Amino acid sequence: MSEIALNWANTLEIDVTPTGDNPTWAQIHEGFSNVAESLNEVLYQASYLGDSGWGSTEVTGGQYIITLTGKRVFGNTAQDWIFSDSTVYEFGNSRKTTLRLTRQNGDIIQWDITLANITNSGGDANTAADISVAIHGNGAPTFISGGLLSILAVVSVAGSVTGDTAVYINPLITASHSYKYRTGTSVDLPQYDDVLTTGWTAWDGSDEITAITGQKIVVAEILTADNKAKKAGITTVTTA
Repeated sequence: MSEIALNWANTLEIDVTPTGDNPTWAQIHEGFSNVAESLNEVLYQASYLGDSGWGSTEVTGGQYIITLTGKRVFGNTAQDWIFSDSTVYEFGNSRKTTLRLTRQNGDIIQWDITLANITNSGGDANTAADISVAIHGNGAPTFISGGLLSILAVVSVAGSVTGDTAVYINPLITASHSYKYRTGTSVDLPQYDDVLTTGWTAWDGSDEITAITGQKIVVAEILTADNKAKKAGITTVTTA
């Protein structure tokens, strides 16, 4: 049977630690009562000599935009970050993070965003404070299929041998899973079900790892049978 789309059945999440090693997802729900999505399309419209006066339109670009309005709720993690002084009164990278939208039918969209036109008060004296924020997508979104990557807590401490690091993971590994890792000055989390072969090194979960202090290490938990990523986390390397 067909199912009507309901706005409340969609899940919006925002990363409230965009400068951290791992994302911290906070749900955008409390206080927000209206959501409006648009593609802000760029149109090229023209009429040519052979068109007998009729015109045509090409969609040549666009930008994904969500506008949220509602009431201010203190204590909600997403609202407290969006409407914090360090976000509202700063510009540039302070307004940038990542947004994830899970639709009612299970489709997942994730993209880099900029927060714009933040308004954190307004309205009559005897009503709740009005708020609004526009979420502007930066570039094309990523369409995620299959599921969401779970985040591992990864800790790196000095190892027993110069140049080595001891790495600890939480939670403990799942049966039929194993670990792989990679290091570098800049490393990214894999997507869920990415096949981790080239550029990844197998790890038994206990041996110390040779690495460079100050670089990043990403550890992924994979399904051993097919090397597909299920969980992952990033931290900064500390060596002896």
